[in-house]
Parts: sequence; structure tokens; C-alpha cells
Amino acid sequence: MEYAVLGPLQVSADARQLPLGAGKPRALLAELICRAGRAVSPAELVEALWGRRPPRTATDNLRLYVHQLRRTLGRDRIVRTGTGYVLVVEQGELDAARFESLAEQGGTALAAGDHERAAALLRQALALWRGPAYAGLDLTQGLRDHTHRLEEERLATLENRIEADLARGRHAALIAELSHLVAEHPLRERPRAQLMLALTRSGRQAEALATYQDARRVFAAELGLDPGAELRHLHQAILTGTLPVDTATVPADEPALAQLPADISDFTGRTEELAELVDLLGVDPPPGPGPVRVCVITGMGGVGKTTLAVHAAHRIASHYPDGQLHANLHGAEATPADPAQVLAAFLTALGVPRSTLPETAEERAAVFRSRLAERRMLVVLDNAASEQQVRPLLPGTGGCAVLVTSRARLAGLSGATLIELSVLPSGQAVQLLSRIAGPERVRAEPEAAAEIVRLSDRIPLAVRVAGARLAGRPHWSLSRLAGQLTDERRRLDQFSAGDLAVRASLALSYVGLDHQARRAFRLLGTLDVPDFAGWVVAALLDLPVGAGEELVEKLVDAQLVLIAGVDPAGQLRYRFHDLVRLYARELGATEDDPHAATQALSRVFGAWLALAELATEKLPGTTTSAIIHGPAPRWDSPDGAAWKYPAERDPIAWFDAERAAFIAAIRQACALGLSALAWDTACCVERYFDVCGLFDDWRSLHERVLDACLAAGDRLGEAVVRRGLMHATTWMESGGEAMAAQYDGAGRLIEMFTELGEQRGLCDAYVLRAWGQAARGEMAQGLESGRTALSLAEETGHLGGQARAHVCMAVAYGTRRITMAIEHLLLGLELAEKLGNPRFEATTLQFLGLAHGHAREFEAGLEYMVRALAIYRQIRDPLLETMGLVALARLYAVHHDPRARAAAEAAEALSRSHRLAHHRADALWVLGEVDLAEGRIEEAVYRLEESVRLWRTRGWQEFLAGALASLAQAYAAAGDQAAADRARREGAALST
Repeated sequence: MEYAVLGPLQVSADARQLPLGAGKPRALLAELICRAGRAVSPAELVEALWGRRPPRTATDNLRLYVHQLRRTLGRDRIVRTGTGYVLVVEQGELDAARFESLAEQGGTALAAGDHERAAALLRQALALWRGPAYAGLDLTQGLRDHTHRLEEERLATLENRIEADLARGRHAALIAELSHLVAEHPLRERPRAQLMLALTRSGRQAEALATYQDARRVFAAELGLDPGAELRHLHQAILTGTLPVDTATVPADEPALAQLPADISDFTGRTEELAELVDLLGVDPPPGPGPVRVCVITGMGGVGKTTLAVHAAHRIASHYPDGQLHANLHGAEATPADPAQVLAAFLTALGVPRSTLPETAEERAAVFRSRLAERRMLVVLDNAASEQQVRPLLPGTGGCAVLVTSRARLAGLSGATLIELSVLPSGQAVQLLSRIAGPERVRAEPEAAAEIVRLSDRIPLAVRVAGARLAGRPHWSLSRLAGQLTDERRRLDQFSAGDLAVRASLALSYVGLDHQARRAFRLLGTLDVPDFAGWVVAALLDLPVGAGEELVEKLVDAQLVLIAGVDPAGQLRYRFHDLVRLYARELGATEDDPHAATQALSRVFGAWLALAELATEKLPGTTTSAIIHGPAPRWDSPDGAAWKYPAERDPIAWFDAERAAFIAAIRQACALGLSALAWDTACCVERYFDVCGLFDDWRSLHERVLDACLAAGDRLGEAVVRRGLMHATTWMESGGEAMAAQYDGAGRLIEMFTELGEQRGLCDAYVLRAWGQAARGEMAQGLESGRTALSLAEETGHLGGQARAHVCMAVAYGTRRITMAIEHLLLGLELAEKLGNPRFEATTLQFLGLAHGHAREFEAGLEYMVRALAIYRQIRDPLLETMGLVALARLYAVHHDPRARAAAEAAEALSRSHRLAHHRADALWVLGEVDLAEGRIEEAVYRLEESVRLWRTRGWQEFLAGALASLAQAYAAAGDQAAADRARREGAALST
């Protein structure tokens, strides 16, 4: 028995997960595990499960829950004593106990200076964690205290592991992890000290000193204290250059990327093909120039291409010390994987921030080849659709190798070695059946085993399905299954023709299901998502979530659905094998009413909508736009709202877990003409996209949904989606006058929301129009639009609209009436605080800092800026941090403070990496003025010319005029009076 609490609660017996149900029985088991080996009185358990006001039936219910758990775990596992119930947990069965033991051993090794052993033990301890302890449970006070203690031990163990790795010389490799750890736990001093040490020993002393200054600011603001002695002494040692020299070296076995799926434990046969792959790819490739070795494994569906590829990849992995990349290209599906998205996943794994990825597949492929140029890596591309899909994913140098599987031969891949698989020889097929069903049973009935293999046509997938049925039914004889297969063979007249063999094999599992499981299987096949949680089955069939989860487990037992793992929200996720999904769709097309299938899909889309609606309410997006919903129906489980808990508890983790699924679901809703479901769900996701900076996903999804709304004549959906698209594209690089273009778009929105009578949307449209008018230099008109927006927001109680209206009115007042601008910004700040929206609060603080700077109140302005930056860094938002740094640089520059250069350079670097043209233009403007003041004329001209070029693409006349005036001064200082006069005249014309 294995009890796992370091993540969602799970119990396994003989590597098989036991069904624990939900609600009170699961909570009872958690209470018993928390106090394993100790008697817990019924009174304590009743209070833990029901609080201080339990129902009259609580004691009887408790006995019922204990009975249910005994049926699942075994009667000897929960013992009744004179004082209460005792959960019997043997040594090594509880993951929390194993964690504590490994952590203690690792700490002892660390103290003894055995850093290699310490790092290995501490990694083993941390690997036991699958998420927050007891995730998904409604914690009692006792469990809450227990989880807090476990989390503190986890953090201490993580810090010890980092300490061991630092002692092993892995300084540079630890910087990203430590930066994330410091951001998550800003008041823990040890990770800050470790980060400072790692930065210093990586030659980044300035960043180490900046880390200390950040600690001083955070500790002063949060605790009113200075950093502790360790940080102060380390800071002094870095300043004076007295930090002890590091003599450790990076170990040769530094962890590398390892994306391969688990090796196949029952791999059978394919001896010749495996030897050929090892001969071709299993040699140490020299890094650098040279042809890339590519092997393509091809064959019919279900013949074992993926199994061979994964097994071979594990055999040769040691020859590629920089790691392995893996991607499923979904070539058997209606919509194969987009190479651009696969490249995005590869580059993110290789350390490229998602927000800095190029837009096109060609550009991403170039970055991918550059990243692999000096590495030795193995790339496994599973289930490729075509040569066109594979080519962008190939490395450019001979240090890497590529292993591809595909139903197509991919003969167009130049230089690729082709390995074509056929069915297994009879002996190997019987051996595979023996490994799955059990060697004793096969030895007992050799003729029946041979008959099963013959009827399966020796196709590996079919043999696996037959073996899985036997393994799941140990009371069956092989002769019984062979007889059933014979019956099926008579009903399928094309059993040995190509893919029909796989179809027939899958039918053997399908016919063993009950009616409801069959319907679940067929309906799941209609869903175009890469993976799904158990509640999806419940929504498809309109059942309680527990019943839906039982059905999907039946499909898992039948080898028709695979377990994909536990997602960031703590949900168990499932997926289809590609061929199984196609088989399910074929069955659905012949057995299900199309209208009923569409209704089932509508329920699932309505469930995603309900969850997204709940999660987005918990997310403070910077847009503060009104959340406008349409008439699309939501789905809720008949057994209550507990299934929504992951979305409510940690909305970011839930959105991360569901991102690929809900994007695919929204696209499918569009294809089915379900525009109301599509746009409502897409607009619920806007705040998540905003918070995470996923502007590419935001834009591409909304463009698809907008097309669906236009096709359906859905005016409300069109208006809300257009509003979201304007937010998505505001700060991104574009070829046109992006900010000024808001004027035209806002005008259209005003017409639409007026026609629809949607006052909150109308308020948001007027805010967008005010910004567009400000960009065009029409400050009076922008002020009037802001007043209209404020009036509409107040009438409808739209607090976000009121806050944004005050800020846009402040921008319209500008420096001409700075007192009025500050007054409106303070009102906006008050509303942002009332909303509990730290992102908009920080944005307003930034504007207040600039306003006070223009009012020559430098200290007040700086105080506002520091508050804004503290929020930006706490929430780890690169877009907002860039905005804050630009504003801080501008404030410093206005007051001739020498810190302006450093702030502007940091802002320019961030804005360039995240493709934020507006902020980059502003940062270059500040840098050009600083260069000019310091007599760096050539640099000033270069930077100001680039700033002017960028401002032209933004369409903000006031800023363009200001940058032109600065450029005129730079031209004059460089002695080019003609150019200076041209720039001055253009700027003056824009200012009139």
C-alpha cells in the first residue's frame, strides 16, 4: 500500500490507484493519515468533518465512512481501539514520511560536506512532491497546521538542495530557479543570499548588489527591518571583493532536459529494427557543423512505431548529454500540431521566455537551430503528418539527431533513413501477450494464446488490448477470450485489411463496456482537445462528477483512454491514443444522433464557461473592463459545486492546466456555430491572458471567435470580442498607428454597445476612445469622452470603468492642468484599491509618480514610483514592470538624476525582449536625452532617431512631437542644422 499526500490525496495498492470517492470519506482518510498510527476519537473526527455544529446523524455517518474506507483499503488497515480509530501505515508506505527521512539524510550529508550525496538525496525527497500537500481538500485547522509544517520542511529542503548544488559549482544554472524562489517568498533571507552568491560567482556582481538593495526595500516596507546579518555580511564581501574564491566545478552529470515519455516496461521484439536505430543514432555525435542524422519509423496505425521510438530513444539517450526533446505532432488527427506551437514549447523548455518568442514559425525555427547549434540533443517527433510539418523542427548542426514516427513514409526528408515496421512475428506477439496477461496463464493455454494472436493479426496494439482485457479479468481463461474474438471476427469482414485490424482490435475492448461507458467513449471522441479532466465525461453525459470519473476509469481499464498525469491544478488528466480517438469518432458517426452529440458538446463547453467565469472573477487583470456575459447556458454537476474547487482555489494554476483544452474547445465551438459559448468563454479567458502576457494566444483566439460571431450575426459577441482584441493589441508591435487606431475601433464599439443597450460596454468603449483621442492630440475631446465614460460607469456601478475613466481624464488634463490630473489619479487609485486590483493600482501609482514629477515634487513622485515597482515585481509581470521602469526613468530624467540612464536601459532591454514598441520608444527617448545632456551626441542621435521611428508606428502625436524636439537638439549639437530645422518644424506642426 502507498499513501500519497504530497499533492492530491491518493492511495495505491500494487501500483493500482484505489478509488477514494469525494467529500467526507476522502476528508476522513486525510485526517487519519495526518495522525497515522495514533488513535483518533470519534468526537475529534466528527468535529473535523462537520465543525462544532455536526448533524444528529454525524456518528452514524462516520461509521458508514469508516466502513466504506475499510472496503477500499482492507479491514486490517483501519482498526477500532478503545479510544478511537487507528490507520495502520507500515514503514515506507507514506510519502510524507519518506520525504522527511530523505530530507534528514540529505541535511546530514550536507552538514558533513558530502555535497554530491546531499544533492542526490534532497532531489529524491523533493521529487515526491506532486503539488501542495493534501491538494483539493477543504482543510480543517489540524490539517492546515500539518500542511504548513510540511510546506516549511519542503522549502527548507529545497534551500538545502540549492546549497549543495552551489557547493558543486552550479551557480549559473541556479540563477533562474533562485530568482523564481525569491519572487515567491520575498521575506526568506536564505534564498536571497544564495541568489547573491550565484550571481556573484557567475560574474554578475551588479545584479547581486541589486538583489541586496531589493531586499532592503522589501524588508523595510513589509517588516520595518533591515536585512539580517548573513545578507549584510555577504553584501559587504561582494562590495569589497573579499568573497571566498569558489573552487567547485560543475559536475559532468548536470541535469539536462529529459522530455522522453517513460520507457516501455514490456517492450517485445523488434530486435533488428532496434539494432539498426542504435547503430545509426547511438554514437557520440561531434557538436558543430555537419549533417543532422534523421531516422523515420513508418508503418500502419497501431504497429508500434511510438513504442519502438521511445524504447530506442532511452537506449541511446546517454550519447546526447544535453538532453532530449519530445513532441506529439498529432498527425493522425484532423488538425495536426502547428510547427510554430511545437517550436514555442521547445524554445520555452530551452529557456527562452514565452513573451520573447518570434511570431512566425520561420523565425522560431531559426532561434531553435541557434539554441541547438552547440548542443548534443536527441529530438523525438512522434506521429508526424508530413515533411512540411517536420522540417521546421529539425536542428541545423550534426551534434543533434532526430527520430520521427509517421504513418507516411516522409520520403521528402532529404538524407533521412527509413525504417518500415510490419506486424510482429507470431512468437514475439505471443511473448508480448504473455508479458501483459501473465506468463503462467499463457503457458497453461498455449493454443488459446496462439489463437488470440492470430485473430489479432499480430498487430501490437491489438495484442495489447487483448492482453489488457485478460489482465483486468484474472478469472477469465484465455480460451474464453479466444472464443469471443472468434465471434467478433465473423462480424468484421475486413479484419486483415490495413487499419481495419486496429479497428477490430479496439472493438474487442469496446464491446466489453456497458452501455453508458460506450456512450462516454463515443462522445469523448467528438471532443477536439488534447487532454481532459474527469469532470468532462460527467458534462458530456449530464451526470454527477463522481459518476463521470468512474466511467473514465472504466475506459482506462479497457485501455481505451490513457492517464496523462496530474495537472498544475491537482486534477488527474486523461487523453486518447490517436487511433483510439479516430475509432471512437467512427463509432459516434454511426451510432449517435448528431443533434444529441452537439448537445453533449454544448454541455462540456458550458462547463468550461462556468469554470472560466468562476476563475476569472478571482484574477485582477489590468484591463478592469466589465465582464459581459451572453445567453450561453452553463453546466453544473447535479451533485454540487465541489468539482469547481480547483478553479476557485488557484485560478492561475487552473487556467494553466486547462489552457490547451479550453483553447481547442473554443475553436471547436466556433466550428460548430456555437458562437455564444465561444465568445463568452474566450472573453472569460482575457484576464488570464492579460495577467500572463499571452497576447499572441489572446489575439489569435479572439480573431477566430470574431469570425464565428460575424458568421452567426451575434452582435453582442462581436462587440465584446472586438473590445478584447483592442486590449490585446494595444502595446504590441504593429505596422500602423496602433494607439491612434483605437479611435476608429472605439467609435465602432460605441455604435454597437449603444445599439445593444449595454451601458458597461459603452463605458469601456468611451475609455478606449479617450485614449485614442489623446493619442491624436485631441485632449479636450478625450476629456469629454472620459467624462462620458465616468458617468456611464457610475450609473451602472462599474467600478473598473470608473477607475479607468479617472486615469484617462488625468492623461487628457496632462501637464497643462497637473493639479486636476493628480486629483483624478488619486480617485482612480482609491477605486483600484477598493477593487483589490494590484495591477491597476500599480499602474495608477506610476501615473501619480510622473504627475508629481512634472509638478516638481520629486520625492513624492519617487515614493509613488517605488510603490508601483514593488507591486510589479511582486506579481512578476514583465509588461507592467517595463512600464514602471520607463516611468521611473522619465521621473529621474525630469529632475536630472543620474539614475535615469540605468532605469531607461533596463526598460529598453525589457521592452525589446517583449516586443513592446510603445515602451521601447519612450525608453529610447529618455536615453537619447540623457546622452545629449552628457555630451554623447552620436549616441543621442542614434537613439532619438529610433525613438521617432517607433513613435510614428504608435500614432501618439504628443510623444512624437516631443521626441522630434529632442532629436532637433541632437542634430543641432551634431552640426546638422538642416536636419535640426526639419525635425523642429515637424514637431511644432504636430503640437499646434
